[in-house]
Amino acid sequence: MLGLEIFVHSVKMVLRNLTQALQISVVPALIGGVLVIGLFYLFGIPFEEFDSETTGFPEGVTLGSLVGLLLSVMVVVFGVMLWIVVSWHRFVLLEEYPTGLVPPFRFDRVLAYFGRLLMLILFGMIIMIPASLIMGLLAQGSDLMGILFWVGLVLFLSIGFYRASPILPSAAIGKPIKLSEAWQATSGASGAIILLVILSVLFQLLLQSLASLLLFIPIIGVVIVVFASMLIVPLINVSILTTIYGIFIEKRELS
Repeated sequence: MLGLEIFVHSVKMVLRNLTQALQISVVPALIGGVLVIGLFYLFGIPFEEFDSETTGFPEGVTLGSLVGLLLSVMVVVFGVMLWIVVSWHRFVLLEEYPTGLVPPFRFDRVLAYFGRLLMLILFGMIIMIPASLIMGLLAQGSDLMGILFWVGLVLFLSIGFYRASPILPSAAIGKPIKLSEAWQATSGASGAIILLVILSVLFQLLLQSLASLLLFIPIIGVVIVVFASMLIVPLINVSILTTIYGIFIEKRELS
């Protein structure tokens, strides 16, 4: 039951290191929020003018400025996310404990991580293009066949991602490995990965159910839901990648 052991270990990893998780994620997230608000004013787009009744562009806002804002926001959000992810990998694998209010922003490691993540995304897109055409043809003949093909495709891509995922933590800690090395090291792990994917989906559904109940509790319920969705769950997903790297590349034992 390696898949179950990886999932449980990843959850425990976050829960027993909540202090470090807060040190690594809270301030970068706040910095990112301030930068995003600043970008609205930099591009001359007051965000308070955007609401559910907004139609078209507010006065003085052009398509160019809006596109520039969206691209800049994406860079900031993605940069902050990778800052947190790289810091967490380094904390777990190198025992690089956060000191002070702001974790170090290691530009070279963030850039390396981004490059490898982009490569995996591109591989996935290359597979998705012909797969989508096939799924469309199958769905025309039978909705059930289309659904079964989609489920199989998701499992296939998930197995491929997790088997290749050790290249990400390796980039974060400055010990890069090749994609072929990651693939070879995770040989035979497909069954464990399928179980891991199923457990992750069930965990997400459970959390969504709990969140819908907690939202009825004024203030405290909302705080708990936001805290879990923006900190706990993302770090658990990152911890899964960290655990996979530790087991298959560094040959660590699960504790």
